[in-house]
Amino acid sequence: MRRLLCVLLSLVLSSALVLAAEGRIVGTVTKITVDEIAVKQLKDNAIVEMDIDKQTKVVKDGKPAGRGQIKIGGSVVIDALGDDILSLTATEIRLVPPIRQP
Repeated sequence: MRRLLCVLLSLVLSSALVLAAEGRIVGTVTKITVDEIAVKQLKDNAIVEMDIDKQTKVVKDGKPAGRGQIKIGGSVVIDALGDDILSLTATEIRLVPPIRQP
């Protein structure tokens, strides 16, 4: 009985970890603060806001870049994690050349 409870508990905990959302946001920066970035998505023009923390990497041309290089109006590709679209935290922000809508 004890073993069964341990197995069930581990299954519940591991499934909770899988439920975290992972996303890629492609678009133009509309707002940048010390702890948040907002991006107008290329695919639907929706504004997506997400947190930035100390673990968020900023990359330009495949090399580390400073957060000061993120500019309003600049094009970015952001990888983010969260429970849903409203609770995303950016894990990597790639500064890219201007993106044109197809």
